[in-house]
Amino acid sequence: MTNNNKLMFKYLLPLLAFGILIASGCNKDDDDGHQDDQELITTVQLEFTPAAGSPLVFTFKDTDGIGGNAPVIDDIELAANTTYTLHIKFLDESEAGHVHDITEEVSEENAEHLVCFSTEGGVPLPVIQDTDANGKPLGLISQVVTTAAGSGQLTVSLKHEPDKSAAAPCNTGETDVEVIFDVTIL
Repeated sequence: MTNNNKLMFKYLLPLLAFGILIASGCNKDDDDGHQDDQELITTVQLEFTPAAGSPLVFTFKDTDGIGGNAPVIDDIELAANTTYTLHIKFLDESEAGHVHDITEEVSEENAEHLVCFSTEGGVPLPVIQDTDANGKPLGLISQVVTTAAGSGQLTVSLKHEPDKSAAAPCNTGETDVEVIFDVTIL
């Protein structure tokens, strides 16, 4: 064996083996079967339905996602002294002609999601009516009871993998989307 061949076996072969090991490590299969890919949520739709009357629908839309064009956010107008059932939908409308309803996934993976609300001013806090498979709050269906006229803001957040047993579950997990709506109660 020549000196060049000895050098190749001594240095090049271990380097090649190391390269193969590194390449195979980077192509790791997802062992637990859980995908960490976050869904793109471009639209949040709030549907307020009074006991008597037609539903009122208000939306946040940002079809090009974060950056680019500014989102379009409807101002919410509700009647005073009224009880509403609030249904929330999360959609991906980033592809023209195709709507992906993320709400279905949130409902199916209900133990891993939580809709959180916060309010400012004279806006009542929605009270969650639905629960996940473990009996913990989910938030796709809530009740809103307005009293006197006023105004303020309603913040809606979708949390992924929150600790629903924590004292403040909305301060845990990852935020998939958060929207602030201006609200007027007439």
